[in-house]
Amino acid sequence: MPTTRYPRVSPRSGLREEWHDHFKVPSVTQRSITSLKFNGQTTAVHRVPLENGLTLDFYARLCASDELVITFHGAYRKGKYEHPRFERVRSLRGAVPTHIALADPTVLLDPRKKMLLSWYLGGPGWDPMDDILKVIARAKGRSGAKHVLFIGGSGGGHAALRMSAHLPGSLAYVQAPATDIHRCFPTAKKNYFETVWPGWDPESLLDAFPERFNMPELYRRRSPENFVYYAQSTRDPHYLEKHFEPFRTATTEEPTGAAAPRGRRWLSLYDGAKEGHGAMTPPEFREHLDLALTWWRARRTPHP
Repeated sequence: MPTTRYPRVSPRSGLREEWHDHFKVPSVTQRSITSLKFNGQTTAVHRVPLENGLTLDFYARLCASDELVITFHGAYRKGKYEHPRFERVRSLRGAVPTHIALADPTVLLDPRKKMLLSWYLGGPGWDPMDDILKVIARAKGRSGAKHVLFIGGSGGGHAALRMSAHLPGSLAYVQAPATDIHRCFPTAKKNYFETVWPGWDPESLLDAFPERFNMPELYRRRSPENFVYYAQSTRDPHYLEKHFEPFRTATTEEPTGAAAPRGRRWLSLYDGAKEGHGAMTPPEFREHLDLALTWWRARRTPHP
């Protein structure tokens, strides 16, 4: 049984390993973000100490593959706060060979567990994106992946859009994402800024750093050379108006349904089976994922 072999020090990586009862895989304690080792286990939960005293936690399945899938989670549920949270571990098992599900380390800045959403944004002097890009680079080396796909919905969609913009050729497959922190729900904004940026004026910060907080403005200004598949249900009117429309206007793309666009932005409007936000069904998620992958694979730059 696995529990009889753990805890131990891996003979291959030299890292301490325990057993993760929920995911039924080893749990690996890395030494630092600059000395990541993935040679001990193909599939494991990893905890990486960061320089600011926090940890970056992620689930990784790193088989040989041409594509690496990265998933981000949205808001934690009130009364059901469990960190670290890993998104799409079960639904993507068997669908993709190489997958990393990242927990947002920003929430660890709030020991009260009142801040349920922080969009992977970090705070003063620290942006988790820098640490996450180090994980991606090391995982690509381990798996042989040449192409990266980012997946996220709602708050996790903001992270997917932002991260993908920094990797030319990558794909962000987002489902009703939060595109502009200006337009997010007031309570979530208030809890984040009061916790992470005490003494700062939130609106001034939002205006000063659009590359961090405002994806419509980032995409309008820089026109990053990534791909975006944006799935938005017409039965989610708040996100349709507050987040989809500003992104559509910024990218000057016309929304379509199942018809693939010529450019690098596919704004896919669909009539969801369920009403409201975060109501995308598993069949809808997989249908849009298949469309996004087929479109992306046909248009991205091939690697030798």
